Amino acid sequence: MLRRGFKDRWIDWHPTEGKVSGAYSNGGAYDVHPYMLLNYLGQYNDVSTLAHELGHTMQSYYSNKTQPYVTAGYPTFVAEVASTFNEALLIDYMLKRIKDTPTRLSILGNYLEGIKATVFRQTQFAEFELKMHQMAEKGQPIVGDALAKLYMDITKRYYGHDQGVCVVDDYIANEWSYIPHFYQPFYVFQYATSFTASAALEAKLKSDPEARKRYLTFLSAGGSKYPIDLLKDAGVDMTTNEPLDLAMARMNKVMDEMEQLLAKK
Repeated sequence: MLRRGFKDRWIDWHPTEGKVSGAYSNGGAYDVHPYMLLNYLGQYNDVSTLAHELGHTMQSYYSNKTQPYVTAGYPTFVAEVASTFNEALLIDYMLKRIKDTPTRLSILGNYLEGIKATVFRQTQFAEFELKMHQMAEKGQPIVGDALAKLYMDITKRYYGHDQGVCVVDDYIANEWSYIPHFYQPFYVFQYATSFTASAALEAKLKSDPEARKRYLTFLSAGGSKYPIDLLKDAGVDMTTNEPLDLAMARMNKVMDEMEQLLAKK
């Protein structure tokens, strides 16, 4: 199906004047096929973005093909599973072939940045939003100064400011105001659930011969069940610590290799 997507021009990849920036996959054309927009420049980040969006495309394609229209759309809770799963497979593929130390460090660092942005930072955002809603429920005023203080307190705790791990500058207190997620329904925690689920799926793929079949079934399931049940069928129980533990084990392995490579330099 990936070969067909390339051959049949599902992908608008060439940057042109006036074209919107970024990348996305839209699977909404139920009776046709998904469409992808990219701005592909041939760098590793572009390859990773392509792999990411193809994950969405394959999930949309197989769900549209297998499910009736009403259950073809998949919930946000699992929307980033296939995309980050593809990224993990790409990184694994690249690391098996690249021996050049600076390039390996760049790829490993790119993966760490993804964990920081998707698991760590989105969980931080979710905690901020949760406490903001709790303020409203208690009748406390939702004003800029109160939100800035709340955001600063949470950010300092997450980055270990008081323990001297990282320095959180004063201006970070106002960062919340230009993060678009906070002006949308409460959903950012689902980035972290998807990433940890895909990390668990990728780990199982290497050790369980049935994992591939379960994963392809998951890609075809759309929204036919609740998200927790969709992932259970795929072999990942999000009601346990296992997905996060496997994601953190992968993160630690990446950091260990980076430290070894840097020590050799």
